[in-house]
Amino acid sequence: MHPELIKATLRMKGLTAASVAASLGVSHVAVGYVIRDRNRSIRIARRICELTGIDPSIAWPGRYPEFRFNPIRFQTDQFKEVA
Repeated sequence: MHPELIKATLRMKGLTAASVAASLGVSHVAVGYVIRDRNRSIRIARRICELTGIDPSIAWPGRYPEFRFNPIRFQTDQFKEVA
């Protein structure tokens, strides 16, 4: 997805790179770098996707193969029967 489309989607939601940055405690430059594919911060990318509703595989195809909207993963060995 072109970076301008990501930025336009943010603007349509009433957001800016600066507001996304403030919510994460990072600089607006760092957010811009992620949008333009110059930085691979999964934390910033996840927040952008949460706020815009854009699927990460659409925004940045192939960039974050481990990226999921729901990062919680359960393993079966976490749950053991109590006898």
